[in-house]
Amino acid sequence: MNRILFRSILLVVVMRFIMNGQSVYVPIQHEVYDFLKRMEARQLLIEYKDAARPLSRIQIASAFLTLEKHVDEMTRVERETYEFLKTEFNYEILKISGDAEPSETRWHIYSRDLTEGVLNFDINYSLSQMSESSQSTSTRSQGFKTYGYVFNTVGFYFNIVDNLEKGDNVNYSRFNDGKIDELWFLSPVDKDYYKRIKTPFRGIIPSQVLSQNQIQYDEINAQISWQTGPFTFSLEKMNNVWGYGRNGTVILSDNTPSYPQIKMRVPISKDIDFIYFHGELNSLVVDSSRSYMVTYPDQTYSKYREVDHTKYIAAHQLEISLWHGVDFSIGESVVYSDKGPLFLYLIPVMFFKAGEHYNNDLDNCQLFGSLDLNLIKNVNAYLSLFIDELNTDKLFDPNRSHRQVAFTSGIRVFDFPVTNIDMTLEYSRVNPATYNHSFPTTTFTNNGFIMGNWMGQNADNLFLEIGLSPMHALRLTTFSEIFRKGGILPLVDQYADNQGNWKFLFGPLHIERSFGMTVKYQPFRDVYVNCRARVHKIEDEADPSQNRARQFECTIGASLGLW
Repeated sequence: MNRILFRSILLVVVMRFIMNGQSVYVPIQHEVYDFLKRMEARQLLIEYKDAARPLSRIQIASAFLTLEKHVDEMTRVERETYEFLKTEFNYEILKISGDAEPSETRWHIYSRDLTEGVLNFDINYSLSQMSESSQSTSTRSQGFKTYGYVFNTVGFYFNIVDNLEKGDNVNYSRFNDGKIDELWFLSPVDKDYYKRIKTPFRGIIPSQVLSQNQIQYDEINAQISWQTGPFTFSLEKMNNVWGYGRNGTVILSDNTPSYPQIKMRVPISKDIDFIYFHGELNSLVVDSSRSYMVTYPDQTYSKYREVDHTKYIAAHQLEISLWHGVDFSIGESVVYSDKGPLFLYLIPVMFFKAGEHYNNDLDNCQLFGSLDLNLIKNVNAYLSLFIDELNTDKLFDPNRSHRQVAFTSGIRVFDFPVTNIDMTLEYSRVNPATYNHSFPTTTFTNNGFIMGNWMGQNADNLFLEIGLSPMHALRLTTFSEIFRKGGILPLVDQYADNQGNWKFLFGPLHIERSFGMTVKYQPFRDVYVNCRARVHKIEDEADPSQNRARQFECTIGASLGLW
């Protein structure tokens, strides 16, 4: 009954507001985010708020209008990039500049005018080959995307990609634990390894496991949006990336498959943005009370249908520009299950922790915040903190404070020591038990994947990157990374008074060291050629058979329409 009432009210709200405006979000992989971050560090773009991504095409177009008066202060490569990306958002720039009939100027596979709007259609396609020692794996991706506006009121976006991966070294760490258990060809030791050790690639739900060396999966994002006054509303299936990090974010990330949600975003003032969403997650925990057996009349065939516990997330965040060069954000989230959607968590300004108390502490709340500093020209420093659980009454007692927190801190320096070079140094840490919970239906996961940092609990990562952009179309980087992962804290010890006895990175310990370089070339708009090579070393105490001594790995690929 609650769900029927919720959908009815939602429909009324949609129909009320859908008559007033539009907005389309830009995928978080788009190159424009890196450019705008650089402009912010160069102090050419002020009051740019990006602690909650993706941003809308209108927001990004507004940033380009701000940058227009600073073009003469840009380097040659920056001007090239500015002009190239400005074409990408020309329609929105004209629209917010007051053009009653804006036109699309960039190239698309297909584009046509709609009634008070435009439709753009493009193809997604990519091929890549990864070689490691005598093994190789190829990936083919194909699909399409479309976005645009109609009736001067509605914005829409749809993107689908079908992927086929085959070869000697399929990355099963991208599967959730349940799907790994179904891989009949893996040994128990290998299954345990893929469950423990993850990689910084988005989790996938395979549509087919054709063999030990071939899998198929799809990825779909969709959105319909509208705007009334300063309020932007959307119904969407997309990921949220909240907080900062070049090698993963600790608050909300794109580590999990995207999930359906309702979202509201509003600039409360020139200096303050507010964002809220309520999403539906997959718990992957069977609800035996709702599962049932289906038997056909002739009784020659029967099948058991498993129904999972319902699971939801609500989150909100304030992002504040305290003064030029200082942006601060603070927010909270709650994961709850079985009952809902709850009106308590549909109130955007509700204090979720108090709501958890109202619900007799059966839910799972988190607090978080970020700091983005651009006080020194060409230098961007950032910090994101995620608090899963923290006993402030015992804050200085290492055994009883329950410091289940994660953080990322980093610094990026641009045009040093010479123009067009940038350097990034970043450290991320996730303490034991972070992202976990006593109720398996309310863990900080979707479809079995952590919604925060890809490393999971009891892990850290040190990342160094030096990049060179001699021209807009070419990007060269060299990088070094150390990733360490300890054991999983037993649930019984997670809630014990002596939890602090389990030290950070307690064993068995897994250590990966990598050094390599990447090349990304864009000869034409939406056409990319990529190469990534690295030397990789693995030491794993739990499974020494996984150890690797300076193994060389190389990936070469080309794509159309996939950033």
